[in-house]
Amino acid sequence: MECLENDLELVRQANDEFSRFFARFSGSPVMGTDDEVAAMCAVENALRSVGVALQGDLRNSHQAEVHDELRLYRENLLRLRHELAVMEGLAIDCRARLFTRERHLNAARSWCQTARATR
Repeated sequence: MECLENDLELVRQANDEFSRFFARFSGSPVMGTDDEVAAMCAVENALRSVGVALQGDLRNSHQAEVHDELRLYRENLLRLRHELAVMEGLAIDCRARLFTRERHLNAARSWCQTARATR
């Protein structure tokens, strides 16, 4: 029974981690900050912990409390999948803008070098 309680606590902690992640980063532009990386690592650790917990008797429990936490966990996984897809799209857009800026800067640099050489 104690093992079940420990596993349930891991699921609760994971759900709390998801909530913090969604509250902080949902709908925000992807910047690649240390905070984003740390939050992603915390979510990854929560996923790994629950993955191990799900190998035990947690899924077979008949407690309503366990079923509620697992239902919330599934909902959070679906939302996380959506949020990560959105973040990936935003990161791809940002990378494309950076490549465009890099091309413009290289063209400007070449123009400056050419202008200096013709003096």
